[in-house]
Amino acid sequence: MFKDVQAAPGIKMKPVCRKPNGRIFPLGAASDVPLHSLSFDEYSETVIGATVNFLLTGPSQAPWSVGHCKLGAIVLQFGVEGGSKILHGISRSDALTFIFQDEKIADRVIFDGQILQPQDFVVLPPGSDFTFASRGIHRWMSISMPVGLFETFAIETGRKHLAWVEKEKCVISSPEQLLRCLSAAAASTAVLIREEQTPTLHGFSIARLLNALIAAIADLDNEMCLPTEKSRLSSDTVTKALRYARGRKWEGLQVADLALAADVTSRTLLRTFRQQLGVGPASYLKLRQLNMVRRALRGKCESSGKVTNIMSEHGVTEFGRFASEYKALFGERPSETVARSRSQRVG
Repeated sequence: MFKDVQAAPGIKMKPVCRKPNGRIFPLGAASDVPLHSLSFDEYSETVIGATVNFLLTGPSQAPWSVGHCKLGAIVLQFGVEGGSKILHGISRSDALTFIFQDEKIADRVIFDGQILQPQDFVVLPPGSDFTFASRGIHRWMSISMPVGLFETFAIETGRKHLAWVEKEKCVISSPEQLLRCLSAAAASTAVLIREEQTPTLHGFSIARLLNALIAAIADLDNEMCLPTEKSRLSSDTVTKALRYARGRKWEGLQVADLALAADVTSRTLLRTFRQQLGVGPASYLKLRQLNMVRRALRGKCESSGKVTNIMSEHGVTEFGRFASEYKALFGERPSETVARSRSQRVG
């Protein structure tokens, strides 16, 4: 599955992945970054840089792909999402993270209730709760680094006023040309690592990447969108509800339980979920149930007779109907998931 790549001395690198036929997925200017064709399950286990919970919300339309590399303290990540999903996570407690959407994004991407435009990118300070909901095929890139590294470089380049970046998550809209420069700088950095270049070139590549990043943030023509008090309250409502749900395996979770945990009415919860996630809380709980059953079935289920047991443990009462819903979302019946997972383990 993975193509081994020699990292330059002193540089730690995650495996870089290719498709079996050697083709490379395009990602704006980052067309030289190799990614491997994955299933949604593999993709959700491969993304790094944050504690995240993925839910597939619609049938996959294309392969899912992700690749990441490390240059010193900077982590670059490139991804292609092959279908609709909801992601709720917490960014690293020791890093500042920037997440960029592909410039040719076709379907809707919602970040904490805000619909992102192709030129928008997200800034996540350390330890930030965040939620993404997307429809259709979606390509993205992220850059993570220690706060101190960003601060030092900003001061050295006369951009001391950028200290606000580490304090509150926000959305920045930057000119297309600057984003292209940033994407090109990230791609060339990844290629330098892959081609085992000299430390001097690594240092030059880091400087170029940070310069492009700071230019995209600090340019006078860009627009910054900080969350309003209303959007903060909406985001907090969803965060409280999802945290409550995440702390429970199933336990017959109901919409009323989420509303109580978020300290809002069921009507407010419905409005907020639709705004932040693109689905209502009842639909969210059904999708959560389907995804949780799939994760359990992909575990160590040794006999087909245990399929219904696992489904029962996750609140399923109508097995035939649930199996149909499961197949519509994942493309296979629960028993087929178990058989394939068992075959892969034996192989």
